[in-house]
Amino acid sequence: MTVEHVAPRLLDQFAPSYDFVLREHLLVDTPATRTTDALRRFGSDPAALFGWAFGVPMPLRPNSSSPGFDEILSNGQWTVLGERAGQEVVLGTAGRFWTSFSDWQRVSAQEFPSFRRPRRGTIAIALSYHPYHENRTLLTFEARAKTTDEVAYRWADWYWEAVKPTARLVVRQVLRRATC
Repeated sequence: MTVEHVAPRLLDQFAPSYDFVLREHLLVDTPATRTTDALRRFGSDPAALFGWAFGVPMPLRPNSSSPGFDEILSNGQWTVLGERAGQEVVLGTAGRFWTSFSDWQRVSAQEFPSFRRPRRGTIAIALSYHPYHENRTLLTFEARAKTTDEVAYRWADWYWEAVKPTARLVVRQVLRRATC
């Protein structure tokens, strides 16, 4: 097997360092040309892909006073950070996401990598598609979270560990919906 030159991922440009990561893959029996339509929809309207999350049963939340990952996806103030046509879309949001009273900050793609408001964090999400043989596509969802200080890190660490098992279920559902 040989490795050809691969362009750096956009996610690495906007979130090169991170405190927490969640990565899931899904291999689908759909040609890459069809899946790129879903990628375009995701980049132009992430709420269309994440909007299903409202109404998910309470067991997906780490506890009654903390939001589930589905709520972060649905409620975050997402900004398109970058897009590589037909291959990758990267979204970002910033704020305090680990409490029941989330504090979302609207940030531009230029502001995102240097966001440093105290007691907050950033989340960058990449959805990418890679052709896999003739009629299959490998979809990848990667979320990277970074905190701005030690206090935020401690709270986010607790939250991330509590939400990770159910977040994986949510992300798998997002990947399945991305192929519709």
